[in-house]
Amino acid sequence: MTDPPPQRRGRALWCAALVLCALAGSAAAEGHGTYYVRPLGDVDAAQAAYTCRVVVEVFHTPCRVLRGQPLPRRHLNAARNQYDADGLIDVLFRDMPTDAVGLLGLTNGDLYDGRRPRFVFGLASLVDRVGLVSMARYRGTWWGEAADLPRFLDRLYKVVVHEVGHTLGLAHCPNRRCVMRDDATLEALDDSPRRFCRGCRHGVQAGREVRPGTAHWHYLRGHAHLARGQHPQAVFHLQLAAELDPLDGLAANDLGVAYLRRGDAGRALWWLRHARELAPALPNAAFNEGLVYLSVGDHTRARDAFEAAVSADPGWALAHRQLGLLYQENLADIPRALVHYEAYLGQGRGVDRDIEARIRLIKGGGAQRP
Repeated sequence: MTDPPPQRRGRALWCAALVLCALAGSAAAEGHGTYYVRPLGDVDAAQAAYTCRVVVEVFHTPCRVLRGQPLPRRHLNAARNQYDADGLIDVLFRDMPTDAVGLLGLTNGDLYDGRRPRFVFGLASLVDRVGLVSMARYRGTWWGEAADLPRFLDRLYKVVVHEVGHTLGLAHCPNRRCVMRDDATLEALDDSPRRFCRGCRHGVQAGREVRPGTAHWHYLRGHAHLARGQHPQAVFHLQLAAELDPLDGLAANDLGVAYLRRGDAGRALWWLRHARELAPALPNAAFNEGLVYLSVGDHTRARDAFEAAVSADPGWALAHRQLGLLYQENLADIPRALVHYEAYLGQGRGVDRDIEARIRLIKGGGAQRP
């Protein structure tokens, strides 16, 4: 049997993607949730279906393509003619279905990451369970070369696996024979393997076990809302996480922080004290409890809480800085302020001209407040 011509071969590949994706949807395991693909902008239905096929094939997770959305112009950098990937991640996160194991945006728009001076093939969050893939640069025609569908599909396959791996909690892998390695160029992407190393396979399995509606799923969702300043939504999910897993000190801590940022110091304090009871070695709860006391002007209790945080983690630079300010400005204990300022700078956190000026003023015998 002879091979079909290139055009028909391409159609066969896309048709296989559509069929396999449909079969996967019918075989969804009840209660296991669904992985979603959201087209952004002008995306061919076959491209989205192929992406779902990769998710099903590699991650053994049901996948569904959502209705496409326009690329939001507010995230277009006109000077670069590229879209801000971080901004698009926020758009995707806002519309994430409630039964989602994860969500991957798919676009033909060119992307950049504001933390890098160059384009990116994709971007994903290890916590938000949201990722994004751009197909713009996978085609040979982008670089003035002939179209090559098999190579295009190979590149798309690798980047989808990589970014979905991130959404399930995998970081970049130092193993050069793992698909989770960090590839910054098209040449490196073409050379990249298609499979996970053993360690990353175990990580994927752990990520797949975080099912929608579980305590950890609500914790991750609440934590992501908290990072975005969406405090009512953060309280909602973190409250559920704390109720579903009453022994989770991290959920209790984050719930306390969410209440604090909503301006509810009373509930914040209760949950942070509870977090310290659940996880006495966790410095975060003590530090955040100090912030609550500071917000209501109780400087003595704030000092005790910050000192407890430093005792649990002597290298926590921010706690040393906070103690230095507290001792200098509120407790009039200049020697102790100096100790914590110097401990803060000793952690190598970069330049802090305000603290450096305070140290000079103290050592020079000047006024207590610079």
